[in-house]
Amino acid sequence: MSHSSKLDSPERSEQASDASSIVQGLSDTAQTIGGSLQAMQQALVGNMQQAAQMTLSMNKMMEELVKRSVQVSVFAQRSEASRGVGTHLRLAIHNRSPIPLLQTRVKLWFCARQQDQDSSVQLCVRDVVKDTTGGLVFGQTDGELSAGLVDEGAPFAQTEQTAEVGNGATVEAEVAVEVDALVQMNGRIAVEFLSPGTGQLLTVSHRFGIHLLQLLDCSFVCKKSALSAPHTELQAITGDSHISIDIAQARAAFAVPPADGIETDCMFVMRSKGNTLALRVIRILEDTNGVLCEFVASDSESDLTAMRLQLSEELGKSNNA
Repeated sequence: MSHSSKLDSPERSEQASDASSIVQGLSDTAQTIGGSLQAMQQALVGNMQQAAQMTLSMNKMMEELVKRSVQVSVFAQRSEASRGVGTHLRLAIHNRSPIPLLQTRVKLWFCARQQDQDSSVQLCVRDVVKDTTGGLVFGQTDGELSAGLVDEGAPFAQTEQTAEVGNGATVEAEVAVEVDALVQMNGRIAVEFLSPGTGQLLTVSHRFGIHLLQLLDCSFVCKKSALSAPHTELQAITGDSHISIDIAQARAAFAVPPADGIETDCMFVMRSKGNTLALRVIRILEDTNGVLCEFVASDSESDLTAMRLQLSEELGKSNNA
Protein backbone atom coordinates (compact mmCIF):
# COMPACT_ATOMS: atom_id res chain seq x y z
CA MET A 1 0.00 0.00 0.00
CA SER A 2 1.57 3.25 -1.06
CA HIS A 3 1.36 6.69 0.77
CA SER A 4 1.43 10.02 -1.09
CA SER A 5 2.64 13.31 0.57
CA LYS A 6 0.43 16.36 0.23
CA LEU A 7 2.32 19.60 -0.66
CA ASP A 8 1.06 23.17 -0.10
CA SER A 9 -0.03 24.93 -3.20
CA PRO A 10 1.58 28.25 -4.23
CA GLU A 11 -1.69 30.04 -3.59
CA ARG A 12 -1.75 28.93 0.07
CA SER A 13 1.82 30.15 0.65
CA GLU A 14 1.00 33.56 -0.76
CA GLN A 15 -2.04 33.87 1.55
CA ALA A 16 0.08 33.10 4.61
CA SER A 17 2.65 35.69 3.59
CA ASP A 18 -0.05 38.32 3.04
CA ALA A 19 -1.56 37.61 6.51
CA SER A 20 1.83 38.00 8.17
CA SER A 21 2.40 41.30 6.39
CA ILE A 22 -1.00 42.57 7.53
CA VAL A 23 -0.31 41.61 11.16
CA GLN A 24 3.08 43.33 11.03
CA GLY A 25 1.52 46.41 9.48
CA LEU A 26 -1.18 46.55 12.14
CA SER A 27 1.47 46.17 14.84
CA ASP A 28 3.55 48.99 13.39
CA THR A 29 0.46 51.18 13.06
CA ALA A 30 -0.54 50.45 16.67
CA GLN A 31 2.94 51.36 17.86
CA THR A 32 2.85 54.58 15.84
CA ILE A 33 -0.57 55.50 17.18
CA GLY A 34 0.54 54.66 20.74
CA GLY A 35 3.62 56.83 20.38
CA SER A 36 1.52 59.66 18.96
CA LEU A 37 -1.02 59.35 21.77
CA GLN A 38 1.76 59.35 24.37
CA ALA A 39 3.32 62.42 22.79
CA MET A 40 -0.08 64.13 22.69
CA GLN A 41 -0.67 63.21 26.32
CA GLN A 42 2.70 64.61 27.38
CA ALA A 43 2.07 67.79 25.39
CA LEU A 44 -1.40 68.11 26.93
CA VAL A 45 -0.04 67.65 30.45
CA GLY A 46 2.69 70.19 29.74
CA ASN A 47 0.16 72.69 28.37
CA MET A 48 -2.11 72.15 31.36
CA GLN A 49 0.78 72.69 33.78
CA GLN A 50 1.80 75.82 31.91
CA ALA A 51 -1.79 77.09 31.90
CA ALA A 52 -2.09 76.35 35.63
CA GLN A 53 1.16 78.20 36.31
CA MET A 54 0.00 81.15 34.24
CA THR A 55 -3.34 81.18 36.07
CA LEU A 56 -1.54 81.06 39.43
CA SER A 57 0.76 83.90 38.38
CA MET A 58 -2.18 85.97 37.15
CA ASN A 59 -4.08 85.35 40.39
CA LYS A 60 -1.06 86.44 42.44
CA MET A 61 -0.66 89.55 40.31
CA MET A 62 -4.36 90.36 40.69
CA GLU A 63 -4.22 89.76 44.45
CA GLU A 64 -1.21 92.06 44.77
CA LEU A 65 -2.96 94.69 42.66
CA VAL A 66 -6.09 94.53 44.83
CA LYS A 67 -4.04 94.70 48.05
CA ARG A 68 -2.12 97.73 46.78
CA SER A 69 -5.43 99.35 45.84
CA VAL A 70 -6.83 99.11 49.39
CA GLN A 71 -5.88 102.25 51.29
CA VAL A 72 -6.31 102.30 55.08
CA SER A 73 -5.97 105.52 57.09
CA VAL A 74 -6.34 106.37 60.77
CA PHE A 75 -6.48 109.86 62.30
CA ALA A 76 -6.54 110.43 66.05
CA GLN A 77 -7.91 113.55 67.76
CA ARG A 78 -8.43 114.25 71.44
CA SER A 79 -12.02 114.00 72.71
CA GLU A 80 -13.95 114.17 75.95
CA ALA A 81 -14.09 110.89 77.85
CA SER A 82 -16.69 109.66 80.28
CA ARG A 83 -13.85 108.16 82.30
CA GLY A 84 -10.16 108.97 82.26
CA VAL A 85 -8.90 110.40 78.98
CA GLY A 86 -9.82 109.61 75.43
CA THR A 87 -9.36 110.17 71.73
CA HIS A 88 -11.49 109.73 68.63
CA LEU A 89 -10.13 107.53 65.86
CA ARG A 90 -11.41 108.24 62.38
CA LEU A 91 -10.96 105.11 60.29
CA ALA A 92 -11.26 105.04 56.51
CA ILE A 93 -10.93 102.08 54.11
CA HIS A 94 -10.81 103.11 50.47
CA ASN A 95 -11.01 100.48 47.72
CA ARG A 96 -9.42 101.94 44.59
CA SER A 97 -9.58 98.66 42.65
CA PRO A 98 -12.37 97.77 40.16
CA ILE A 99 -13.16 94.65 42.23
CA PRO A 100 -15.57 94.86 45.20
CA LEU A 101 -14.35 93.45 48.51
CA LEU A 102 -16.95 91.06 49.88
CA GLN A 103 -17.11 89.39 53.31
CA THR A 104 -14.60 91.88 54.66
CA ARG A 105 -13.46 91.72 58.29
CA VAL A 106 -11.92 94.74 59.99
CA LYS A 107 -9.90 94.19 63.15
CA LEU A 108 -8.44 96.65 65.65
CA TRP A 109 -5.64 95.91 68.09
CA PHE A 110 -4.38 98.07 70.98
CA CYS A 111 -1.57 97.73 73.47
CA ALA A 112 0.41 99.99 75.78
CA ARG A 113 3.58 101.35 74.18
CA GLN A 114 5.72 101.13 77.29
CA GLN A 115 6.88 97.56 77.91
CA ASP A 116 7.40 98.25 81.62
CA GLN A 117 3.78 99.26 82.18
CA ASP A 118 3.18 98.13 85.77
CA SER A 119 -0.28 99.33 86.71
CA SER A 120 -3.43 97.97 85.13
CA VAL A 121 -5.01 100.29 82.57
CA GLN A 122 -8.63 99.81 81.60
CA LEU A 123 -9.54 100.45 77.96
CA CYS A 124 -12.93 101.03 76.38
CA VAL A 125 -13.54 101.12 72.63
CA ARG A 126 -16.97 102.12 71.36
CA ASP A 127 -18.70 103.59 68.34
CA VAL A 128 -19.20 107.34 68.24
CA VAL A 129 -22.03 107.09 65.69
CA LYS A 130 -23.98 103.86 66.11
CA ASP A 131 -26.39 104.07 63.19
CA THR A 132 -24.04 104.97 60.33
CA THR A 133 -25.55 103.60 57.13
CA GLY A 134 -22.99 101.66 55.16
CA GLY A 135 -20.24 102.30 57.70
CA LEU A 136 -18.43 100.09 60.16
CA VAL A 137 -20.16 99.30 63.45
CA PHE A 138 -17.89 97.95 66.17
CA GLY A 139 -20.18 98.05 69.19
CA GLN A 140 -18.51 98.48 72.58
CA THR A 141 -15.72 96.45 74.13
CA ASP A 142 -14.11 96.86 77.54
CA GLY A 143 -10.87 95.24 78.58
CA GLU A 144 -7.48 95.59 80.18
CA LEU A 145 -4.71 97.28 78.24
CA SER A 146 -1.33 95.68 78.68
CA ALA A 147 2.09 96.14 77.16
CA GLY A 148 2.96 93.95 74.22
CA LEU A 149 3.26 93.79 70.45
CA VAL A 150 0.23 94.42 68.27
CA ASP A 151 1.46 91.70 65.89
CA GLU A 152 1.91 88.96 68.45
CA GLY A 153 -0.98 87.81 70.60
CA ALA A 154 -2.74 91.15 70.69
CA PRO A 155 -3.53 92.08 74.31
CA PHE A 156 -6.73 93.83 73.26
CA ALA A 157 -8.62 93.32 70.01
CA GLN A 158 -11.97 94.19 68.49
CA THR A 159 -13.46 92.75 65.29
CA GLU A 160 -16.00 93.83 62.69
CA GLN A 161 -17.54 90.87 60.86
CA THR A 162 -19.83 92.14 58.10
CA ALA A 163 -18.26 95.04 56.20
CA GLU A 164 -18.41 95.25 52.40
CA VAL A 165 -16.34 97.71 50.38
CA GLY A 166 -17.49 98.22 46.80
CA ASN A 167 -15.21 99.05 43.92
CA GLY A 168 -14.15 102.68 44.17
CA ALA A 169 -15.98 103.02 47.50
CA THR A 170 -14.87 104.23 50.93
CA VAL A 171 -16.11 102.80 54.22
CA GLU A 172 -15.59 104.89 57.35
CA ALA A 173 -16.00 104.61 61.08
CA GLU A 174 -15.40 106.78 64.10
CA VAL A 175 -14.62 105.09 67.38
CA ALA A 176 -13.87 106.48 70.81
CA VAL A 177 -10.88 105.06 72.66
CA GLU A 178 -10.91 105.77 76.41
CA VAL A 179 -8.37 104.80 79.05
CA ASP A 180 -8.42 105.46 82.78
CA ALA A 181 -4.76 106.50 82.85
CA LEU A 182 -2.59 108.73 80.69
CA VAL A 183 -0.60 106.25 78.60
CA GLN A 184 0.83 106.07 75.09
CA MET A 185 -0.62 103.31 72.95
CA ASN A 186 0.22 101.39 69.81
CA GLY A 187 -2.49 100.20 67.48
CA ARG A 188 -3.00 98.22 64.31
CA ILE A 189 -5.93 97.96 61.95
CA ALA A 190 -6.21 94.98 59.58
CA VAL A 191 -8.60 94.56 56.66
CA GLU A 192 -9.21 90.92 55.73
CA PHE A 193 -11.05 89.90 52.56
CA LEU A 194 -11.30 86.94 50.16
CA SER A 195 -9.19 86.83 47.02
CA PRO A 196 -11.41 87.25 43.92
CA GLY A 197 -9.28 84.65 42.13
CA THR A 198 -8.35 81.91 44.60
CA GLY A 199 -10.75 82.55 47.46
CA GLN A 200 -7.84 82.69 49.92
CA LEU A 201 -7.83 85.21 52.76
CA LEU A 202 -5.88 88.42 52.01
CA THR A 203 -4.85 91.00 54.62
CA VAL A 204 -3.96 94.68 54.41
CA SER A 205 -2.79 96.22 57.70
CA HIS A 206 -1.78 99.65 58.99
CA ARG A 207 0.00 100.52 62.24
CA PHE A 208 -0.62 103.72 64.16
CA GLY A 209 0.08 105.34 67.49
CA ILE A 210 -2.00 107.20 70.06
CA HIS A 211 0.17 109.82 71.76
CA LEU A 212 -0.19 111.76 74.99
CA LEU A 213 -0.91 114.94 73.03
CA GLN A 214 -3.91 113.19 71.46
CA LEU A 215 -5.30 112.43 74.93
CA LEU A 216 -4.72 115.85 76.52
CA ASP A 217 -6.69 119.07 76.04
CA CYS A 218 -3.97 121.18 74.39
CA SER A 219 -4.04 124.96 73.91
CA PHE A 220 -1.70 127.89 73.44
CA VAL A 221 -1.53 130.99 75.64
CA CYS A 222 0.53 133.98 74.56
CA LYS A 223 2.18 136.08 77.24
CA LYS A 224 -0.38 138.87 76.89
CA SER A 225 -3.20 136.51 77.79
CA ALA A 226 -4.00 134.83 81.07
CA LEU A 227 -4.98 131.30 81.92
CA SER A 228 -8.64 130.95 82.81
CA ALA A 229 -9.47 130.30 86.45
CA PRO A 230 -8.85 128.23 88.47
CA HIS A 231 -5.46 127.57 86.82
CA THR A 232 -4.00 131.07 86.90
CA GLU A 233 -1.11 130.08 89.17
CA LEU A 234 1.31 127.55 87.73
CA GLN A 235 4.62 126.74 89.38
CA ALA A 236 7.82 125.34 87.94
CA ILE A 237 8.34 121.61 88.43
CA THR A 238 11.05 120.83 90.95
CA GLY A 239 14.23 119.36 89.53
CA ASP A 240 15.50 119.43 85.95
CA SER A 241 12.41 120.18 83.86
CA HIS A 242 13.80 121.89 80.75
CA ILE A 243 13.17 120.44 77.29
CA SER A 244 13.71 121.66 73.73
CA ILE A 245 10.79 121.32 71.33
CA ASP A 246 10.32 121.95 67.64
CA ILE A 247 8.34 125.13 66.84
CA ALA A 248 6.54 123.69 63.81
CA GLN A 249 5.40 120.60 65.73
CA ALA A 250 4.33 122.72 68.70
CA ARG A 251 2.25 124.97 66.44
CA ALA A 252 0.46 121.95 64.98
CA ALA A 253 -0.06 120.13 68.29
CA PHE A 254 -1.33 123.16 70.23
CA ALA A 255 -3.25 124.85 67.37
CA VAL A 256 -1.23 128.06 67.52
CA PRO A 257 -2.87 130.70 65.25
CA PRO A 258 -0.66 131.63 62.30
CA ALA A 259 -0.84 135.31 63.29
CA ASP A 260 0.50 134.62 66.80
CA GLY A 261 4.21 134.61 67.32
CA ILE A 262 5.96 132.32 69.77
CA GLU A 263 8.11 134.24 72.22
CA THR A 264 9.35 134.00 75.77
CA ASP A 265 6.73 133.53 78.51
CA CYS A 266 4.25 131.97 76.06
CA MET A 267 2.74 128.71 77.27
CA PHE A 268 1.75 125.42 75.67
CA VAL A 269 -0.98 124.25 78.03
CA MET A 270 -2.18 120.66 78.57
CA ARG A 271 -5.21 119.88 80.73
CA SER A 272 -6.65 116.59 81.90
CA LYS A 273 -9.41 116.06 84.47
CA GLY A 274 -8.82 119.26 86.42
CA ASN A 275 -5.03 119.06 86.32
CA THR A 276 -2.95 121.53 84.33
CA LEU A 277 0.53 121.03 82.95
CA ALA A 278 2.24 123.55 80.70
CA LEU A 279 5.46 124.26 78.85
CA ARG A 280 6.59 127.84 79.35
CA VAL A 281 8.96 129.24 76.73
CA ILE A 282 12.12 130.58 78.35
CA ARG A 283 14.35 130.96 75.29
CA ILE A 284 14.08 130.97 71.49
CA LEU A 285 16.60 128.66 69.79
CA GLU A 286 16.96 130.43 66.47
CA ASP A 287 19.63 128.14 65.05
CA THR A 288 17.48 125.00 65.43
CA ASN A 289 13.95 126.37 64.81
CA GLY A 290 13.09 125.34 68.33
CA VAL A 291 12.35 126.75 71.75
CA LEU A 292 13.63 125.89 75.20
CA CYS A 293 10.79 125.37 77.67
CA GLU A 294 10.32 124.52 81.31
CA PHE A 295 7.53 122.46 82.80
CA VAL A 296 5.07 124.28 85.02
CA ALA A 297 2.08 122.70 86.72
CA SER A 298 -0.67 123.24 89.21
CA ASP A 299 1.12 120.69 91.41
CA SER A 300 4.81 121.59 91.40
CA GLU A 301 5.78 118.44 93.32
CA SER A 302 4.49 116.06 90.65
CA ASP A 303 6.89 113.42 89.33
CA LEU A 304 6.66 113.93 85.59
CA THR A 305 9.92 112.32 84.53
CA ALA A 306 8.33 109.70 82.28
CA MET A 307 5.79 112.13 80.85
CA ARG A 308 8.50 114.72 80.21
CA LEU A 309 10.48 112.21 78.15
CA GLN A 310 7.41 111.09 76.20
CA LEU A 311 6.30 114.65 75.45
CA SER A 312 9.80 115.57 74.38
CA GLU A 313 9.75 112.66 71.94
CA GLU A 314 6.29 113.51 70.59
CA LEU A 315 7.00 117.20 70.08
CA GLY A 316 10.09 116.36 68.08
CA LYS A 317 8.13 114.63 65.36
CA SER A 318 4.65 114.55 63.79
CA ASN A 319 1.94 113.62 66.27
CA ASN A 320 -0.60 112.38 63.74
CA ALA A 321 -1.43 108.70 63.72
